[in-house]
Amino acid sequence: MTKDDCILVGKIYTMDDSRPLVEGVAIRDGRIAYVGEAREARRSVGPQAEVIDLKDGVALPGFIESHSHPVLLGRYLEEVDCRYCSSIEEIVEALRARAKATRPGEWVVGNGYDHTLLKESRHPTRRELDRASDEHPVLLRNITVHNVVANAEALRLADVTRATPDPEGGRIGRDANGEPDGVLWEWAQDLVQSHLPEASVDDVTRQLEKAAEEYLSAGVTSVVDAALGLANGMRDAEAYARVAGDDGLLLRLGAAISYPLWRELREGAGPGLEWPGDPQKVRPVAVKFFQDGSIQIQTAALREPYLGETEPADHHLIWPQEELDRAVAEAHSSGWQVWTHGNGDAAIGSILDAYEKALADAPRKDYRHRVEHCQTAGEDQLDRIEDLGVAVSFFAPHVWYWGDRHRDIFLGPERAARIDPLASALRRGIRFGLHNDSPVTPISPLLSIGTAVSRRTSGGQILGAEQAISVDQALRSMTLDSAYLAFEEELKGTLTEGKLGDVVVLEADPHEVDPHEIKDIPVAATIVGGKVAYSAG
Repeated sequence: MTKDDCILVGKIYTMDDSRPLVEGVAIRDGRIAYVGEAREARRSVGPQAEVIDLKDGVALPGFIESHSHPVLLGRYLEEVDCRYCSSIEEIVEALRARAKATRPGEWVVGNGYDHTLLKESRHPTRRELDRASDEHPVLLRNITVHNVVANAEALRLADVTRATPDPEGGRIGRDANGEPDGVLWEWAQDLVQSHLPEASVDDVTRQLEKAAEEYLSAGVTSVVDAALGLANGMRDAEAYARVAGDDGLLLRLGAAISYPLWRELREGAGPGLEWPGDPQKVRPVAVKFFQDGSIQIQTAALREPYLGETEPADHHLIWPQEELDRAVAEAHSSGWQVWTHGNGDAAIGSILDAYEKALADAPRKDYRHRVEHCQTAGEDQLDRIEDLGVAVSFFAPHVWYWGDRHRDIFLGPERAARIDPLASALRRGIRFGLHNDSPVTPISPLLSIGTAVSRRTSGGQILGAEQAISVDQALRSMTLDSAYLAFEEELKGTLTEGKLGDVVVLEADPHEVDPHEIKDIPVAATIVGGKVAYSAG
């Protein structure tokens, strides 16, 4: 026996159509050695292997987060958590408490506020953050990661004044007198964020290790960072290259590298694009672009106006079409998979135009370019996605977290009912994964699965019931199809002999509880390569 050997006995969903439900799985030397009867599973590994009796629980292939931000999550875990603040005053109090414990002149950073849930139903301003401290630069990140708020001292350090022009792809919020109000949108965030203390590779590595614990406790065995470099530039890549050789980090990591960082690495900067260690543990996966923002801060690019407005919202596109075409073609012609963030249907159309042009100019087989989030895709756009052979990673918890507000504030009932059109995609045979986009929302594959099945909002309403999918289809999207999205379906996603021994153990069967209760099923254990990486017991 080795430390990578174990046996699971009980109710096991393999997600392998040839043998979907079994009673025994044996893992030897980190790989699945046997799938079938419990008695034979015990025999196939040996008497010294650890036996995990599932009792009333079930085992499944380890969950795969096809779009997340572990480096950002690790950083957020060290900042002031404002996710549960219900008013601007509560945010100010939380930041003030951190400021009191921080030396004057040092940064105070908070994250996770959701303006749509605040009593005031708006973003804080620089003057309100000044009440937290006028001796510290203060920065507050929105839950969407698409805007920040800075106090006067932070704006002063960044030299953001009424004379500062809006940067390309971003906007500086201004008051009635034209002065910066503290809110910085999209790429304007970097005007202030670039003045934060530079995280070292040691810092990023530590934060990544903290984040790994969070993923493992949620049953996630693999995660792809959906914008490596977004948080710390080159140091993100250096940290990934470092942990590639770290046997202590059990979470498997992939990286969709932000386009600017990818160009640097491609030219040989930093660790380059060939990282040391086992590629099954840490590897570069794709090149990442952004083509719009977020619906809930009204920076998503839509073909029609936002609810209550008259002007189309297609002006929120980040890249001019010709520039996006050129950049996508550069990555595509270099043999890389391309991911592009698109929430609004105008952005989705622009992304598909770029993919179609790249494929026409340089045909390739099995490229699996992706649309990330794909929140408001129309039926016509799903037809194009099918025709182009493009894949999708859907942010299914949009329905749970923002569905009510999309219906009542941003989109109206008809468009809101169509967000995350999973059933429409499934009917076309489009391969898609589900994701939580952490730290935008907490890591919870079971919430993604439950929301995909129930279409229930946090307010208790059913939003677009016709877009619901079955439990099996949702589980497949968090396992096999998410592996497919990263070209890893031969290694992960099913409990099949020869594949990696990555397993999640749940205390209840998702098929046997109310769909709304799937999110509440406890994770009993997470196994990576035959090692128990997390145990609730």
